[in-house]
Amino acid sequence: MGRMAVVLIAGADDAVARDTARLLADAGHTVSADPEPAELDVLVVGTGSETFESEVSGLARVLQAFLPALERSAAPVVVVVAGDAEAGAAANLVAVQYARTFPRLRINAAAPDAEVIARTALIGPDGPSGGYFYE
Repeated sequence: MGRMAVVLIAGADDAVARDTARLLADAGHTVSADPEPAELDVLVVGTGSETFESEVSGLARVLQAFLPALERSAAPVVVVVAGDAEAGAAANLVAVQYARTFPRLRINAAAPDAEVIARTALIGPDGPSGGYFYE
C-alpha cells in the first residue's frame, strides 16, 4: 500500500491491538478509534468468542457493519485476527469466504502478532486475498 491508510482496529486483543496500532501509526498511517469512520481503508478485526460458531458469527457481523466504508476505499484491506486454534479456523474460514465474495477487497487472516498483522494490513491492491499469515 503506497499511500497512507486509515486503519480501524476492532475487537482484537488489547495488547496486540495496541502494538499493532503503534506500528501502523509509526509508519505514518492514521489509526482511528471512531467506531463508525466515514473513511476506512483497513479493518483489523478479531472477536475472541468462545465457540467456533459464535466466532464465525461475530466476525461476519463486524465485517458486514464495515463493508460500506471499506467499499468506498481505493484499496480496501481486512485482516481477520486468529486467536487459538478454534478461533484461527474460524478466522481463516471467514477470510476465505469473504475474499471470494468481495474480490476487490484484500481479506486475509493473520496470527495474533502485531508485526504480522501490521504487514498484512498493508497488503496492496494486487496482493493476496484469502490467505493466512503467521510470520
